[in-house]
Amino acid sequence: MIRSKRGKKEAIIAALILVCMGLTYALFSGGTGLFCGIAEDSARGAVSLVADATTQRAALFAYAGMEPNISLTYASEDEAQGEEMASYTTSFAQSSSARVHNIALAAQALDGCKVEAGKEFSFNTAVGERTSERGYANAKVIVNGEYTEGVGGGVCQVSSTLYNAWVLAGLDVVKVQGHSLPAGYVPMSQDATVSKYIDLVLKNSAHNAVYIRAQVVGTDLNIAIFGKKQPFKVTLFPEIEQIIPAGEEIEYVDYLPSGKEYLVTNTPAPGYRTRLMAVYAYADGRTVKKQLRRDYYRPRNAKIHMIAD
Repeated sequence: MIRSKRGKKEAIIAALILVCMGLTYALFSGGTGLFCGIAEDSARGAVSLVADATTQRAALFAYAGMEPNISLTYASEDEAQGEEMASYTTSFAQSSSARVHNIALAAQALDGCKVEAGKEFSFNTAVGERTSERGYANAKVIVNGEYTEGVGGGVCQVSSTLYNAWVLAGLDVVKVQGHSLPAGYVPMSQDATVSKYIDLVLKNSAHNAVYIRAQVVGTDLNIAIFGKKQPFKVTLFPEIEQIIPAGEEIEYVDYLPSGKEYLVTNTPAPGYRTRLMAVYAYADGRTVKKQLRRDYYRPRNAKIHMIAD
């Protein structure tokens, strides 16, 4: 998919398509200065090098099992008009420089994306694979209920910020998954984890195209959705349904620091069962309340090292 400048000669689109069925390769080319993507029925997995002729934006996308109704286009500055439907801001003031770098890189890939009416939008397709080869750095991530270091740490803050802006704009969500632990930058049930195997998939349920604007301003990430405003205002209400006490995990070791009878190596934290409610308020006074999702955040048990008797 290459966007050429308006009025230029026919753009040549070249995408190397990895066909998962048999792992064969095919070359797909063509184009007339419009957005060109991988044909919906051409492959179940694809690798494409995407270049934007006007902004010199380039990204590498690598996926298997692409959704058939997902398309990715970027809006020109002239196209990206309309009202601000909604926006959402999160802070990364306490983040490491590597995490900030990853947030800015992912936000740049989102900025200017256009989603036609009725079409789905894949975060993973838009942002691309998070690898060191593509410029992503090691930063803190949540994996299986634990904090660890991983390439692309911080990108989930971008997907979560997008999720909230999208929902506040009154648009549909096809697929979202929360983290295994609460994220510090959004309330519970308002996070959206992404990885190589987990995607955030959104649907433009409006009757017109919408555009994504993603900006890093100071220590804030702001994502706004532009298009035609809905006839209602959305307010989100996260609710805690259950608090799950943390437990203890005892591990017997051969030795401990001098004077220690035991050593706690993991700070305990409770788990939660939560849900996200949305209220849609219309100008005529009507309100509609809807449950958007339910989530489970696992407790972090205290890990206690002791010497066996």
